Amino acid sequence: MTGTPKTEVKPNQFIPPGIESALFSPAGLGVLACGAVIVIAKIIDSRGGKAKLATARWGGIREKTSARKLACKQIQLRLHNRVSLYVGTPKNTTSEVINGVRRTCIPEDSTTLYFPEAQRGILVCGGPGSGKSFSMIVRFVD
Repeated sequence: MTGTPKTEVKPNQFIPPGIESALFSPAGLGVLACGAVIVIAKIIDSRGGKAKLATARWGGIREKTSARKLACKQIQLRLHNRVSLYVGTPKNTTSEVINGVRRTCIPEDSTTLYFPEAQRGILVCGGPGSGKSFSMIVRFVD
């Protein structure tokens, strides 16, 4: 009786040559340690509740309307450390100089995008050359 010869499977058959020496070098052990720390941190993070720092959602007409009203109110009151910004020029905006002080009347306009409470912070994200500075920042400063 002839049978098939038994072949032994060695663990080093699955590791490409050169990787074994790289993994057991100081740099390789550091990479493995960093991976272990990330896995442990993810496990610890998943145990906690769903307490989040913040959540996000798309704003609808109701949110845009309340933002417009709050921004126009902040602009009218002109309080210290209260900033409201808008993108686009509202229709029927008037400006006059009274006793050397320029007063600008900015009415509510539904086609203009308002940002109330801008002193809290605004983040503009995008790739290089996508128009972040031109479309948002330059218009805010002007």
